Amino acid sequence: MLIEFKVSNYRSIREEQTFSLVASNSDKELPSCVIERDLPSLSGVKFLKGAAIYGANASGKSNVVQAIRFLAEFVKGSVTRLKPGDSTGTEPFKLDQTSASEPSKFEITFVADGVRYLFGLLVTEQRVVEEYLVAYPKGAPQRWYHRTFNEEKNTYTWAKPSIAFKHDKDLQEKTRENSLFLSVGPQFNHPQLTKAFNWFKTNLRFIQLADEGLAQWTTARLIAKPTHHDRLLNLLKSADIGITDAKIQEKDAFNSTELRQRVPPDLLPEMESLITAVESFNAKAKAKFSPDKVAEPVKRMEINLTHKAEGIDPVSLDYEEEESAGTQRFFSLIGPWMDTLDNGYTVLIDEIETSLHPILVKELLELLFSSQYNTKGAQIVFTAHNPILLDSTLLRRDQIWFTEKSSAGATHLYPLTDYKPRKDEALAKGYLAGRYGAIPYLPDGLKL
Repeated sequence: MLIEFKVSNYRSIREEQTFSLVASNSDKELPSCVIERDLPSLSGVKFLKGAAIYGANASGKSNVVQAIRFLAEFVKGSVTRLKPGDSTGTEPFKLDQTSASEPSKFEITFVADGVRYLFGLLVTEQRVVEEYLVAYPKGAPQRWYHRTFNEEKNTYTWAKPSIAFKHDKDLQEKTRENSLFLSVGPQFNHPQLTKAFNWFKTNLRFIQLADEGLAQWTTARLIAKPTHHDRLLNLLKSADIGITDAKIQEKDAFNSTELRQRVPPDLLPEMESLITAVESFNAKAKAKFSPDKVAEPVKRMEINLTHKAEGIDPVSLDYEEEESAGTQRFFSLIGPWMDTLDNGYTVLIDEIETSLHPILVKELLELLFSSQYNTKGAQIVFTAHNPILLDSTLLRRDQIWFTEKSSAGATHLYPLTDYKPRKDEALAKGYLAGRYGAIPYLPDGLKL
């Protein structure tokens, strides 16, 4: 579970910005949007199942999501993905003379296996400048480790850890300047670091709507369990897109006969040499790696959705060629959505309404915010433009955030609650009227 995230000097974010999923105790609306967790030293504190981030184009709302993604990817891959001397990949604020040479700073508070953690990082493009992890298994803070780069000595200084932490000096020596101690520990099965690491690896998810692999994710769920097919079909039928069934067929990833049939006749002569070359490569690969038996071909999943219209028999349409972009997007999201609900993941999505009708997006969000379907504390953080989602029957006031850019080009992130809106206030109308900021400022309109 994500509790809070702080970031500074990353992309369009210069000064420290704080994003929180702590619920306001004064807001009693939509109790189904709240997670109640009994965490030591946080008695009475409740958390949110998600939040929306609104803002004008180029205001930095996507960079808030990207900042969390960068941190997660750096935790997961700083040891395995980066080699000695490689850039860390951070992108400091570039619109002033000093920020580009200063470190980016990230700090995240989360809950993994019932324990609250605080993980912090200061990093330049060349090295980790500071890294620390604090755990709260019994409520009181335990500093598990804290390393700081000493520029004069060109080495790292390690603070004395809590007696509750399993100290390992060999792991410290194995930690490079461009990698994290939190990444190194799990490579050598450090039990305490592995639990914190696994939250980034398993529980924190990012859905990229343009990713073509999402459809394969959904089909994999259908094949894994027959009950998943029934749940998926219920979602497709209830979405009012005319679908009555979904069928999945396994086919060879490369089928030269099928490919020749699909290529337009006038292009076939040009494609023939390429198809023949791939056939030859596959034959040689089979002979080399499986001389005694034919190697199993790589499979792909062919999706066909069945539509029913009045007065005709059901018709099966090819997913890639004949289904609309909106239908494809909705189908692709079903698998990740069920995974999120079933496992209690924290998921982040940039521009959630892409190729989807906002009412359909609203219904998907209501599944995640419901007490009936979300029983494991799943969370969603998403960016959006469409004000129809600013609905007081969908989102609490403390679930709405905005981004705005200053005259210096720096992102400012702030919650709707800063404006203390009335309970009955029409939020969408107020947003479009500019009452909360975070909209394009075009006093004279666009001009050619």
